[in-house]
Amino acid sequence: MDRNSEAIALLEDMRRLLELSGENPFKVRAFARAAEALEGLEDLEVRARAGTLEEIPGIGKGIAEVLREFLLQGSARARDALLSALPAGLAELTELPGVGPKKARELIEELGISSVGELEYACRENRLLKLKGFGPKLQQKILEGIAFRNSARGFQRLGDVFDQAERAFERLRAQVGGARVSETGALRRRMEVLSALEFLVELPEGGAAAARARAGVDRFLAEEPCALPVKIHFAEARDFGFSLARTTASEGHWSALGAPAPFETAGEEEFYAKLGLPWIPPEMRETGEEVALARSGGLAAVLGWNGLQGLFHCHTERSDGATSLEALVLEARRLGYRYLGVSDHSRSAFYANGLTPESLAEQEKEVRRLREKYPDFTLFWGIESDILADGSLDYEPSVLSRFDFVIASIHSRFGMDRQAMTERVLAAIRDPHTRFVGHLTGRLLLDRPGYELDMERVLLEAAERGVAIELNSHPARLDIDWRWGGELRRNGLRVSINPDAHEPAGLADVRYGVAMARKALLSTESIVNARPAAEVSRWLKRS
Repeated sequence: MDRNSEAIALLEDMRRLLELSGENPFKVRAFARAAEALEGLEDLEVRARAGTLEEIPGIGKGIAEVLREFLLQGSARARDALLSALPAGLAELTELPGVGPKKARELIEELGISSVGELEYACRENRLLKLKGFGPKLQQKILEGIAFRNSARGFQRLGDVFDQAERAFERLRAQVGGARVSETGALRRRMEVLSALEFLVELPEGGAAAARARAGVDRFLAEEPCALPVKIHFAEARDFGFSLARTTASEGHWSALGAPAPFETAGEEEFYAKLGLPWIPPEMRETGEEVALARSGGLAAVLGWNGLQGLFHCHTERSDGATSLEALVLEARRLGYRYLGVSDHSRSAFYANGLTPESLAEQEKEVRRLREKYPDFTLFWGIESDILADGSLDYEPSVLSRFDFVIASIHSRFGMDRQAMTERVLAAIRDPHTRFVGHLTGRLLLDRPGYELDMERVLLEAAERGVAIELNSHPARLDIDWRWGGELRRNGLRVSINPDAHEPAGLADVRYGVAMARKALLSTESIVNARPAAEVSRWLKRS
């Protein structure tokens, strides 16, 4: 993790610790907004030395002091003081599903629990059943949460290590004296979580050249600081293509290829050609379905890396974003997009400064002004409307009908059982104002599994109603899971690859969503925002 990422993590820690301490919610929110404001910035240490941190919007004097101490001295006394004032284990216990601050304090005070390990033991002994407000279902939910937490150890999200992996690749290539180098393994397939960074290095012909390549790898491994273990594979030049294909492939892909025995091939295109196939992009090499698609000539229909024409699901400073709507428009235009759909949070999202009727009126005026200012660019006005517990949408129909589009999303009551949660989502899909369903399962990679849903029913209903499923590209979400690609394709569902951006730099997160769409083998035709603005406008109006 680089210094800027560490500073953002510090502010997020402060927000959580303040919340656990029962601090003023405005102070809690200030640290949350400050963390968002730092996203995409690259010169924090320089700013700290120059004393200009407070010039960053959202960074006040107190937060600037916390950052300055951390960036220049490496210490965080404010965080340490908050942590030491909390009961032992409180912060750790509240990371588990179903265990908020109140219940965590009960566990600490009534059972003397001060760690997740102690809590797991207490659950195995059914000790939680003696406490008021706890029961068999909650105890089982806690055990499942602990199991998920344990399974996530040793992994990092793709978005958290992607830039680091690219830098490592360039440094490795510079060390090996002209020998071929390639990413491989799960990194090359762009898996959403990784346990290692894998590279394949060519061993050139001739003992001296091969020795230089190996020595370069040794230097790289000795010097390279990585958040994940680095695994190096070697291959001779005549076997490089076969080795690259084999080390990249998932077991499903390799099995679908017929698990070929080793044969000499210098490049991957030659490898696939000898199997009677076109080259299959590495991010698609997952389930084996891609092999059949390649044989039928269908790979060309899959969404391309640069296939999106516009973006939906973007937040501004009016709710929990860190920038203005105009800044998002300018960045989208700079990146070559032709349209943008803004969708701040609705009023029930008090935690995210959801828009009041007055704020909505102000934003509507702003949208009209920007449309006039940038006539070559299409700006759609929308809302991310909370799906309430009964499945209804936040705001009355008369308000919802004012928007160009509505993204219906769940942001609360994650613990509902499978049937209740399914009915909740189905009710939102049936609302005639819903055009997209946002981050469908609510998962947070390595932090929170998705809530229980009858996914088949939900996808079928969305297909019948013409509602698009979001592929949320935020690196912590990547939701809907690409493994539902087969169901999405078979049901003819529309998918929208959305950044869920809270600042201009967040628009670039769609690269992760596009990678997941390609893993899911989704066609360009099925992607809403791969279409021109005029066509999307008609689709939004259901015309």
